[in-house]
Amino acid sequence: MNLNSLVVHSAGYGAAAGSVLPLIAAVVLRPHWSPTAKRVVVGFLAGVSGVATVAAQGGLSDAARPGAMFAALAAVLAASEVSYAALWHRSGIAPKIEVATSPAPPIRIDLSNMEFDTSDEALARLKRRLREPGGGSDS
Repeated sequence: MNLNSLVVHSAGYGAAAGSVLPLIAAVVLRPHWSPTAKRVVVGFLAGVSGVATVAAQGGLSDAARPGAMFAALAAVLAASEVSYAALWHRSGIAPKIEVATSPAPPIRIDLSNMEFDTSDEALARLKRRLREPGGGSDS
């Protein structure tokens, strides 16, 4: 495959891969992750997708590899951003996949308003319960 052909095919296949990348990313991403973490994961997936696009065409052993790799990566990133913004996010498909494939986020309990009995008597009761057979369980 010559230089121009490999670069053009890499860009075309990269755009095709990038258009479905948001759906694949939605399976991996979690709704409670920060935007920065999501960008890092999507960037990594785009890089893997771009390299795989060039590799599938046998371009990793070709002298045109840097140009084809850049074309594929640029096409994957551009197509994934456009398809996510224009289709997958607007339609609600990607966010629904993200929620459906995510475990429940960690529960955060606010203990700032709770009062604890830290008197000597309460601590002594706790120590006695812990020394009892059964480890102080209520069963």
